[in-house]
Amino acid sequence: MPEFPGRADFWNIGYPYAGALVYLVAPIALASIAYAIRRRWRVWHTAGGEVELGPTAERWKAFLALVATGLVAHRQFVRRRDLYPGIMHFAIFWGFSVLLLATTVAALEFNAEKYLNWVWPTAHVRVPLGFAWDILGGGLAAVGLSMALWRRYVMRPGRLNTALDDGFVMTFLFGLLITGFLIEGLRIGATELNPVSIYYDPSVAGWSPIGWLVAKSLLGIGFSVGFLETAHAATWWLHAGIFVGAFVYAALRFSRLTHMIVSPMNWYYRSLQPRGGLKSMGDFETLETFGAKDLPDLTWTQLMSFDACTNCGRCQDVCPAYLSGKPLSPRKLIQDMRGYMEERSPVLLGTPAGEAPPAPATSMVHDAVGDDVLWSCLTCAACLDACPVEINHIETIVDMRRFLTLEEASTPDTAQSALQSIEQRGHPWRGTTLTRTSWMDGLDIPTLAEKPESEVLFWVGCSGALVQRGVDTTRSMVSVLRKAGVDFAVLGEEETCTGDPARRLGNEYLFQMQAETNIGTFKQYDVKKIITTCPHCFNTMKNEYPQLGGNYDVIHYTAFVGELLKQGKLRPNEAGIGSIGTVTYHDSCYLGRHNGEFGAPREIISSIPGLDFVEMDQNQERAFCCGAGGGRMWMEEEGERVNHMRTDQFLETGAETVAVSCPFCIQMFDEGISSKGQEDTKRAVDLITILDQATE
Repeated sequence: MPEFPGRADFWNIGYPYAGALVYLVAPIALASIAYAIRRRWRVWHTAGGEVELGPTAERWKAFLALVATGLVAHRQFVRRRDLYPGIMHFAIFWGFSVLLLATTVAALEFNAEKYLNWVWPTAHVRVPLGFAWDILGGGLAAVGLSMALWRRYVMRPGRLNTALDDGFVMTFLFGLLITGFLIEGLRIGATELNPVSIYYDPSVAGWSPIGWLVAKSLLGIGFSVGFLETAHAATWWLHAGIFVGAFVYAALRFSRLTHMIVSPMNWYYRSLQPRGGLKSMGDFETLETFGAKDLPDLTWTQLMSFDACTNCGRCQDVCPAYLSGKPLSPRKLIQDMRGYMEERSPVLLGTPAGEAPPAPATSMVHDAVGDDVLWSCLTCAACLDACPVEINHIETIVDMRRFLTLEEASTPDTAQSALQSIEQRGHPWRGTTLTRTSWMDGLDIPTLAEKPESEVLFWVGCSGALVQRGVDTTRSMVSVLRKAGVDFAVLGEEETCTGDPARRLGNEYLFQMQAETNIGTFKQYDVKKIITTCPHCFNTMKNEYPQLGGNYDVIHYTAFVGELLKQGKLRPNEAGIGSIGTVTYHDSCYLGRHNGEFGAPREIISSIPGLDFVEMDQNQERAFCCGAGGGRMWMEEEGERVNHMRTDQFLETGAETVAVSCPFCIQMFDEGISSKGQEDTKRAVDLITILDQATE
């Protein structure tokens, strides 16, 4: 009997001659992947945009956090009630990971004993470990692959775009698993269940339950020991061949298998800037082109992200543009960009250094993607939030919008009208009869010019001053601030648009003009703390003004007022909310998904005595967009309207009131409620207005 019972290393294969060939498998596999990544690395670097990687330590910290939550716990796969594919992927990943670990441990045990005369610690528990390898490895992998086969070819959900490559990958994985089970079963049948073998030990065989079942089945059929040995050797080499073949296929085809390498790379190289902050185009004086019309106008990390995409369709499932029948599918957009990259990169790589590459046969913007696709995006970040490999669809979309707007002047007419209004009037609301100070009538509000020592600047915003529904919210905000004794002032006529619509519509030049004007004003008054009722203004000043040197303590009112409530400076009561009825809450994309603020609004709601609150089914990270983001507020919408879909979700709750914390959202709900004929019984109200009523 061997010193340690269990699997005999290289049994029936022969060592060192035949068995040593197995050590060629790992180098071939690694060399194949290294070749593939090197080849793809050259493709990615046909992009010429600058990449700001930031501090390495910070990047590693963020990467390891993602590995812990995304890879180990699979949080990204299961947190959106997407349990079936989440469990499936978890089982496949961890099943094959355990099997790889089992192979690695076996190699360490064998080589440590043979060449170092040292017993590897796991050799003492080889038998019980065999049970773990069988159940947690082979069993889990079998469950995951079976679920994948059933889902892809029987359930066939609409988001899956099954291709030939998917079939090859599943064939490789099933081939590895089945031959692995057969190898184990053939060995057990010829050794541990064979009375004449020196390895005979039925009690050990049972610790590998799947292999034991295979062995008992083969012996039950009546196969001889000689046949089992011959079949074992043949299957062993077939298994090794499938392993090498899978890696070679992945390298030559750069198939779905390579996402095991590229997806973690995308995690590591993803932007560490706040999600809500679009990247800057830099100094316009030094730019030769504006926006992205070809691969060299993008960054190499963007091109890498196209390869990181596994075509899973999670982004498509949550995209409000796609779900409302618009031409945008985030999944298809990334896949189309990958296709264009594969078509265009050989030309770019074949162009001698210093020479201009020939013009592309097809346009990246107009043909590979399409103008209507780009203008459909709401920049709501639902796709970013759903993507398990951290692909930033919005960044690529806005880069191409910049080309359309700045190079081709082909912005949709209504959006162009809003941009012209920002340039000429400092706000996007053409036709308004209100001014920046109309809302102040009768309130005796100080401006910073009158009271420069004020502790807080209340940023009113274009909608808060120039749209009547926004004015109502603004006056409620002032009322609450005064009740809490906050020392604040406003800019009045000195306030101008933050530039948020301009940047998201692709007019980076206008954004920078607006931002620099506001930063100059803030500097003049030594502004340090800013509160605002608009999540879009909040996001722009907090996450994008620092790119231009404007660093301030910017707070959305929900967080600011939440602190006032905790400090006891506001004391809501039940008397003022009689007409509100049951309330639900809509999470603004730019407050919620882009900036992670979900708790503060709900803390305000919970602080109001007697307020009956019910959540929408799609809330917090899963909240459905109101339809106004990404400049869509100023674009015509064809087909089903996104705000009507969100209004239906509000009506399904049975609540009388939908509370919001964004001036865009309140306008979209007003229109949606009216379109449903529910304006007599349903209403949209800003949360600050409800709090104002509750603190009378």
